[in-house]
Order: sequence, then structure tokens, then C-alpha cells
Amino acid sequence: MAGAPALCARGALRAGAGLVTIAVPAQIADIVAGFLPEAMVIALPCDDDGALDSSAAEAVLALLERVDALVVGPGLGRAPQTEEAILALLAKATKPVVLDADGLYAVRGRLGDLAARKETTVLTPHEGEATALLGESQGTVIAHRESRAKRLATTARGICVLKGPGTVVTDGTRVFVNATGNSILSTGGTGDVLSGVVAAFLAGLPSTGGDAFGAASLAVHVHGHAADLLRARRGDRGTLASEIADAIPEAIRAWVEGGAVK
Repeated sequence: MAGAPALCARGALRAGAGLVTIAVPAQIADIVAGFLPEAMVIALPCDDDGALDSSAAEAVLALLERVDALVVGPGLGRAPQTEEAILALLAKATKPVVLDADGLYAVRGRLGDLAARKETTVLTPHEGEATALLGESQGTVIAHRESRAKRLATTARGICVLKGPGTVVTDGTRVFVNATGNSILSTGGTGDVLSGVVAAFLAGLPSTGGDAFGAASLAVHVHGHAADLLRARRGDRGTLASEIADAIPEAIRAWVEGGAVK
């Protein structure tokens, strides 16, 4: 899916990332490059159907010296060889990783393996994806959002961003329940934008002295506030995910002027 990585990159750029590289299957590289001229695009080896080749992980790992955070999953697909490439990348990546969409699908049944990672892992499931990761019913996850988010964070020894009304962010101990956002965020692609915002904030941590839990919480807050700003201007219908991304700078400015996330 060419749109998903492009939206993720747009979110990262609008959140302040200085340079963004989109690594995608070669089949869609030209399409993705046409969406977002501000981002660099790298074509990963793949088969004729766009499924990643086993060497794709090494191609991404070669980029790590010049990046500060990774997003893995949006638009990648679920072919077995793509899943293998994702797992190989996660096993060797030495930078913070945001796992979303097909990246989360790849670690179902293997969530505990992420605990061995030395760098931060941020999981960003919606309730359906959390259900698959936990092996529980979606009704159970919906009824116990905070405890299930904590379980995911604890098992992966990372941070869970359980998306939905009142998005829950937790590192297994600390919990932030977001109060911003509205139904606009149910629009396709807004989760991809959020992953990019989270990654941008993680990438900025070395210069700010902040922590990953705070970065993820702030990302969720400003992403939701961007949706609130747009709803106030145009109502609930017709806002695009790319427009959420484009409202992120204003939402960040509002946070800076208004103080810390409550």
C-alpha cells in the first residue's frame, strides 16, 4: 500500500523530523516518491508481487547509521517473506522502533521476543490488532483497555499506544489516557500519520533529554489536538489523514503555548 508509508513520512516531517527516508518494496517506490518530494525513497528488493526479499532487512539495517528512529509496518503487506524480513530487522535494529500495522501482524505470537531489544519499542495497535497480539476477544480488550495495554507493554518490555477513544499510552507502569481527538481519527491513514509523529518525537529525544513514554504521550496528544483543530473549523466530515498531518505544527505550537500534557 503506497499511501501508508507516505502518510507516515508526512506525519514525521510535520512533527519536526529533519530528514525522512521511506524504504519500500521496489514495486511501489516510484509511486511513493511522487506523493512526497520532501522525503527520500529507497527501493527494497522484492518479488513481482511486492513481497520483500529476505535481503530487504539488511538493506534497511545499512541505513541505521544515519537515522534516529524507525517505523516498521505501514503498507508492507503480510506475505511470509515480508514477515521474515520484518522479524530479521527487529532482531538486529539498534535504534528505537515504532511497530504499526503489518509490523504488529508479524510479531503476533512472538511479542515476548521484543523484550530482548535494547532500544525502545513502541507498539501502536488499534483494538483489533491488540486482540490478535493478546489472543483474546476484542470485547475483552475494549472492556479492559488500560490493563491490556499494560500487558502488551510489559510483555514486549516497551511502550504500548492502544489507539481508540481515550488512547492509552503505557510503559507497563506509567499510564497516560489521552483526552484529545475525535471521530475524524477513524478516517483511514490517520494511524499511519500518528506512527510518523511518534517516531519523530523519539528521534528528537537525544537533544531534549526526554523519555520515550513522554514522547509517545505527547505525540498522541498533539495528533488528537490536530484533529480537534480541524473539526472546529469544518465539522466532522471530509477531513483527510494528510490534513491531520499538516495540522500537526499548529497543534505542537498550541501545546508549547499551553503547557504540559495533563
